[in-house]
Amino acid sequence: MKARRAGFSELVRTRPGRLELRGRYTSWIWGALIPVARVYRATAARRPRIVAVAGSVGKTTTMRAVSAALGLPVSRQALLNANSAPAVARGMLRVRPWQERAVFEVAIDRPGQMSRHSTLIRPDVVVVTAVASDHWRSFETLEATREEKADIVRRLPPSATAVLNSDDPNVRWMAGQTRARVILVGAAMDAELRATEIELDWPNGMRFNLHLREQVRPVATQLLGRHMIFPVLAALAIADVEGVSVDDAIAALASLAPTPGRMQIMAVANGAFVVRDEFKASEDSFVEALDTFAEIPAGRRIVVLGDIAEERSKESYRAVGRQAGRFVDRMILVGNKYQAYRAGATAGGLDRSRITRVRSAHEALDLLREELQEGDVVLTKGRWQQALGRIGLSLAGREVRCVADPCPFKRMLCDVCPFLEQPFNGLAS
Repeated sequence: MKARRAGFSELVRTRPGRLELRGRYTSWIWGALIPVARVYRATAARRPRIVAVAGSVGKTTTMRAVSAALGLPVSRQALLNANSAPAVARGMLRVRPWQERAVFEVAIDRPGQMSRHSTLIRPDVVVVTAVASDHWRSFETLEATREEKADIVRRLPPSATAVLNSDDPNVRWMAGQTRARVILVGAAMDAELRATEIELDWPNGMRFNLHLREQVRPVATQLLGRHMIFPVLAALAIADVEGVSVDDAIAALASLAPTPGRMQIMAVANGAFVVRDEFKASEDSFVEALDTFAEIPAGRRIVVLGDIAEERSKESYRAVGRQAGRFVDRMILVGNKYQAYRAGATAGGLDRSRITRVRSAHEALDLLREELQEGDVVLTKGRWQQALGRIGLSLAGREVRCVADPCPFKRMLCDVCPFLEQPFNGLAS
């Protein structure tokens, strides 16, 4: 039976040795529960304070960071990309009336969706991470994207709080779109929570100094990259708003592991490292990942690049290839866009002899098993369908037998896929 390509599916063991994929819930059923969840929030669940995390990138990590800072369980749903309106409705119906707080990640991919989230969860605090070029086919411009995302802060009452990224001009613009209290966080001089002396602490993560109310506190995080500082700052801002000790929140965030597939460091037994960033594949996310990768001290920097999501043209591949070609020592290209990648990489200075094209994650893995040495660092970056996470998991010691290409499960990370360790090729047998 063919695996479903849209929506989440449930694995059903029909008899020993046999697994089948069945639709766990049909979208229309869960869509019908949205008004039910809306009423539930307005009545039985009106007491819990709700934090909503919106933005183009960094939502899942920010949601996890906020949960950790508030002392809430870090939801496993983060690994299942549960941020659509039906998924948010399911989450709302799981909120108990006696809970103090809950945190939701909300996502959109076309105009008109943010209002559904806003009226459903009626948040008390909203975080907006960034406005980027994701879903540009639906929104066409960053201005249109920010206009849609701003809907969630426009609907906030004066008693609510909006935590905004001071370093993103399109998010900062939203400060003028809301009646709520606005807290700017970032590296900007006027940020209420400001990060200075940001530095890489390889392979542990990042360090920076937090400035809050004329006090300076050192902060350490396992999250990797300058773009991962915002989730920590946003979480600390919300802890402060919610009356949680900032020092306690800093301690909790120090133990927060990276979100799988988002700048996740994995150690290899021979002394090499893999940085997995294969979940998000917009052009912006490629640029951010490569900016961080360029700072990492390594014997050799090896990059495994897959497809860019919603690329505008071949120039997107040439630009990313050119950026990587300036500093990497080896490039492995997965998929059919290798010519544009290679053209950019060679223009950036990488010799063609150090560029190899393969067809799948498993072929890339075979190359790395032969070549990887102590001190090398590998960055894997591509679309979720290519399942490049199998590379890092296998090199770090997990048994990986799945060879499905493309992956049939919509945005399910390899880490939680029950087929990872089975000889699965995209069909349930």
